[in-house]
Amino acid sequence: MSNWITVCEFPLQQDLSALAEFIQRHQLPLRISEENNHQRVASLAPQLVQPMQQLLARWQAGEVDLAQLSVHVYEETPARTENPVSTAGAGTEMGGEPRDNGEQGAEGEATAAESKAAPVAHSVIPQWPLQQTPVCLCLIALCFIGWLLLRQGWIESLVIFPQQTGDFELSRSSLAWHLSRGEFWRLWTPAIVHFSLPHALFNSLGIWIVGRSLEARAGSGWFLLLVLLSAPVSNLAQYFWSPQNLFGGMSGVVYALIGAAFVIQRWQPEWRDVPASLLWLAAIWLLVCMLGVVDYFIDGGIANAAHIGGFAAGLLLGLLFSAAGGARRYFSACGADSADNA
Repeated sequence: MSNWITVCEFPLQQDLSALAEFIQRHQLPLRISEENNHQRVASLAPQLVQPMQQLLARWQAGEVDLAQLSVHVYEETPARTENPVSTAGAGTEMGGEPRDNGEQGAEGEATAAESKAAPVAHSVIPQWPLQQTPVCLCLIALCFIGWLLLRQGWIESLVIFPQQTGDFELSRSSLAWHLSRGEFWRLWTPAIVHFSLPHALFNSLGIWIVGRSLEARAGSGWFLLLVLLSAPVSNLAQYFWSPQNLFGGMSGVVYALIGAAFVIQRWQPEWRDVPASLLWLAAIWLLVCMLGVVDYFIDGGIANAAHIGGFAAGLLLGLLFSAAGGARRYFSACGADSADNA
């Protein structure tokens, strides 16, 4: 009969390298195994189960960084039952039964004072293995490839030609001319073109921060579908808004990722791979750009319609994905919920 007691379960695609390093560093009686399509954390010490569940729940929420925690092991004496493990700097006790004498209060106060004095470094955004996010890596590469193609003057086959000034008529538009020639790829390829190196860098940063967590948890298939649907929506929105202007960039796709992440966080509040404050900051930046203030500082202006179109597409696709049960891939299986989801 096995003496291992389940502490917590995680999805297979979640990176537990930080937890494994924490267990090895402090020689804790814990192990990580793969069972029933989950990663199972189990303990040989019953008194560690509840404290570890609380600690891992805080780790999942991004409140603590396991690399910054230290573990204290107290020697057991016949006179009293000691707390076997406690964490300093996290404000969390990981112990067994309370002590019978007054020393518990004195040492508890000392531990509490130490936890207040020692700052804890929080690591919110997970460091996903590169092989789990191939689509994001390809998108980042395309951002810089598009910038290089622009510098070489090789973007004519990628963009939608600007419409001539005058009354706009779809049947006689440059877009209709492209489609009549079978150049349907132009609905997607303007997202590749970037007009400056900072333009490519900022879009790559958005994909790295927001996109990789979306792809790693939900899978590359759904993530690729999100990109392929949001890119033409954002490009067409920008074209119909200002057909006389040449446009390009992956900002519309980035805002689709932000919209999808925004919905998933509302649906699954425990998921905090992407800080909620960052998503709200992106939404505020969208509103600031719409006011036209940024146009005075950036040559060529901002493709606001592409941002709005991408954001709306991300909201809708994120809603459909979550309603179909996809948001469960972003759950935290620690604590009591792990029994219900196992």
